Amino acid sequence: MRPAEQLAAERARGHRQLAGQLRLAHGLAALRQARRKELRAERRLVTAWRRAAELRDTAELRDAAEPANWYVPH
Repeated sequence: MRPAEQLAAERARGHRQLAGQLRLAHGLAALRQARRKELRAERRLVTAWRRAAELRDTAELRDAAEPANWYVPH
């Protein structure tokens, strides 16, 4: 192989390796981003569950304080 062809082949091989590494790096970055979004969603869900439990407890306390015969059918 002539030197110019050899140099071109080595450059092409180097570019392919770099492209492969960049694909892996981008894939890992996307996985990290997806994991952060997942964790954020889980935290929001736990917060919502806690808030719903607080509201249920408050409603139960309020209902317990009202007379038992509060509902009068018409």
